[in-house]
Amino acid sequence: MDYLCSECSTQLSKWEVELNSLLPIGKLYCEFCQNKKEREIIKKIADSEKSMHNDYTRDLLGGKIQK
Repeated sequence: MDYLCSECSTQLSKWEVELNSLLPIGKLYCEFCQNKKEREIIKKIADSEKSMHNDYTRDLLGGKIQK
């Protein structure tokens, strides 16, 4: 039985099928699409932390930024 990537419909290799069965995340992804999704998530987290608007230490300092 052939398994296809949920994003690009590429046939998954034996390694990708095994990895998806060992660590299921709900969708089947090829290695490229998995890396792309991980980079998108990391970028979202980095962008949300970049402003430090609700940062705990900034609140402790009374809104002052130490340099």
